[in-house]
Amino acid sequence: MRIKGFLLLTAVVATLAACEKESNVELSQDDANIISFVSIHPSQTKVTDTNFEVNDAIGVYMTLADSDLQLGGNEMNNEKFIYDGSTWNATRKMYWNEGLHNVYAYYPYVGTVNDIEDFTFTVALDQNSPASADKLGGYESSDFLWASTPGVEGSEDPVTLTFSHRMSKVLVKLTKSEDYEGDIPSDVEVYIHNTVPVASISLSTGDVSKNIYASAETIKTRKLTNSEYTACLVPQNIETRRPLVEVVTSGVSYLMEGKISLKQGYMHTIVIELSKNPDQTKIEIGGGIGGWN
Repeated sequence: MRIKGFLLLTAVVATLAACEKESNVELSQDDANIISFVSIHPSQTKVTDTNFEVNDAIGVYMTLADSDLQLGGNEMNNEKFIYDGSTWNATRKMYWNEGLHNVYAYYPYVGTVNDIEDFTFTVALDQNSPASADKLGGYESSDFLWASTPGVEGSEDPVTLTFSHRMSKVLVKLTKSEDYEGDIPSDVEVYIHNTVPVASISLSTGDVSKNIYASAETIKTRKLTNSEYTACLVPQNIETRRPLVEVVTSGVSYLMEGKISLKQGYMHTIVIELSKNPDQTKIEIGGGIGGWN
């Protein structure tokens, strides 16, 4: 009886072990089918002008290849993916279904999206504000990136998302005229006036336009050096001359008028030649360079 009992116990253990092994195989197959992404940044090709950073978050939508992107009812709806330094992983496990899929992604992640074709995005009014542990800096939070990868088939390998800048970038360069004495001070602040900071974005195409109901505001630029300042602005046309750029230093304000066409995905360089007499300060606005980094 002891022998029979031992044999029976052995058989049960073996059966359990076999079941456990099969379960592990099944789990391994599922894990191999988890959705993840790698990215190409527009500086490499982000907002730090270099690359994404650990713990950055993107929003991802996914549809069947023959389906249009909708606010809800997609295969994936504004799912949050976190960057670990090399790969984007969902905050919960997401698995591939059969067939071909279209993937749409945007940065920075927003918890609630109310409209796919008229998504509201606002650039920061102070783009020189620093980042904190739980908040992006003003400039970083203003650099809206978008990517789309159509016809994707699920596999063990991460899918590549190629991001592009969808805002317009302004780079202000300060130079000195012959009568300007000394170096450009370190206390300089540069402001962009009369631009609408609110955008309407199509998450299905990445197209951006200014929100027609929003008012023009003043934006403080991000300081790069004592002589270079930058900002991400909503694409728009400023077709009539009006106060555009203001340079404030040592209690002196240089206010310059101008016209500019801020194109989506373009960088526009504005060169300001400072003079001892603020009234003699000159402004030169460049035409813009596409695919800015």
